[in-house]
Amino acid sequence: MERIVFNTYKVAVRLPLLRIASFINLEKDVSWKEYIKLDEAEVEKILKYASANKSVYIYRYGCMTFLNCNQDEISIVLEYLRTLYVDIDYELLHKFNETHEIPGSRDNFINLWPESELNFHYQSLVDDIVAGVLAKSVELYNIETELSEVLDAAGHFISHLNKGYLRANTKKVISTLTKSIRFKYRSIESVRLLDRPSEFNKTIEARQIFDRLSEYFEVNKRYVVLANQINILDSITREYFSFRTQQSERRLLLFEILLLASFPLLHILS
Repeated sequence: MERIVFNTYKVAVRLPLLRIASFINLEKDVSWKEYIKLDEAEVEKILKYASANKSVYIYRYGCMTFLNCNQDEISIVLEYLRTLYVDIDYELLHKFNETHEIPGSRDNFINLWPESELNFHYQSLVDDIVAGVLAKSVELYNIETELSEVLDAAGHFISHLNKGYLRANTKKVISTLTKSIRFKYRSIESVRLLDRPSEFNKTIEARQIFDRLSEYFEVNKRYVVLANQINILDSITREYFSFRTQQSERRLLLFEILLLASFPLLHILS
């Protein structure tokens, strides 16, 4: 068996799986899945030439994994998706990507990565699992990067507010808070990144392959760090809203004092 090469890219915030499946005439109902797979036959239709041992995985959360495809073939598939009115974000693509290789072997057993000492019986499900874990890893990298930027921005203006610098740029504050709140709800969906898909849970070997690869890419460890950072972000937004509430209370109190002080003056003038 020859080596197997996986290239995974973050190509969009989300991808419309049902629309893509409909255009390509995939018969399976994908509404409950996190991905659709273009097998050898579908890839050949797109490339317009024989494409042995090539597949493309398209994930709901915006990642794509290409199996044994070179860069020209990857470009052709992406351009094909654009003709289906699927927006491809090339800035994300160039920034968030990862490559993984399974070494070739003379028998029907493989190592999941070059240094691995464990052998597994090769079957097509192995490709599905590796592609899925790699996509989860790339999506985590995207979330980690964006969350780090939001944390820096949020921490910066909270620090200024605590020092008494009240002239914060309103648009910037609103933008940062919007991103912060979006991450709070996005994290709920991101928990599914750690889930083992049901199709990878049918055999002991499939579960072992998924778990071993998740450990290799440190998916679980990285998610724990991510969850802690999201908690920090929540505390920052709570501190900001608490600060704004206190400021509003102070302004209301000053307004009440002004009104009370005005009553004697109004009485004298009348």
